[in-house]
Amino acid sequence: MKKWIAMISVMFLSLSLLVCPISANRNDRPVTTKKYGVTSGQHILMTREEFRNWLFDQTFKRKINIIQQHHTWAPSYKHFNGSNHFQLLESMRNYHMTKMGWSNIAQNITTFPDGKIAVSRPFDVAPEGTIGPKANATGLTIENLGNFDAGHDVMTAEQRETIVYLTALLCIKFGLTPSIDTITYHHWWDLRTGERVLDNAPDYNVKSCPGTAFFGGNSTTAAKTHFYPIVAKKIDEILASMRTSDN
Repeated sequence: MKKWIAMISVMFLSLSLLVCPISANRNDRPVTTKKYGVTSGQHILMTREEFRNWLFDQTFKRKINIIQQHHTWAPSYKHFNGSNHFQLLESMRNYHMTKMGWSNIAQNITTFPDGKIAVSRPFDVAPEGTIGPKANATGLTIENLGNFDAGHDVMTAEQRETIVYLTALLCIKFGLTPSIDTITYHHWWDLRTGERVLDNAPDYNVKSCPGTAFFGGNSTTAAKTHFYPIVAKKIDEILASMRTSDN
């Protein structure tokens, strides 16, 4: 009987690791920091305001002049339970390293349906990923958790606000004006060549990322019409609030 109990215990443990892969590092237990949310291993999970304070307290050495917008596609909303931010981040990190052969988690930043923001890959380290080296060399990658192709996840109001606010903060930090040259979508880059093709490539050469329903679509027209204007408005709001707080 003891032998059967032991065997069943091992089977359940193996199944749980397959369904919910997590880091084996016991030091990854979330620890509250004094100023910036909570940490687990290399990941820092923050609210919008905590991220703002963190960002403006940092000094970066690498030139950053491109903000990349992506969606994770998988994991998507069905995988998020409201409290498993670190588990999902670590699962992505493991997949990127073991399956894709990258050195770390590919993205610098991840946003979640509840509006939280995670910083994982250091900003002074260029992102990795299929968008290619030209976009990554001076780029900063934002992965927005969800599948934002039409007919799939409907972006929450909290995540929508976070994406706009986060992008505006990064524009302020790095002195960028929203445009196709400063805020780019993965869909605009050829998977084979790594060249920027904007809207001028067949679908089989590009990803739909950040989603065909991402702020009105994944085309340059959609970005200019539905995304850049609200980011620019948010930049003005943030700058106005900063001037008010300084007075």
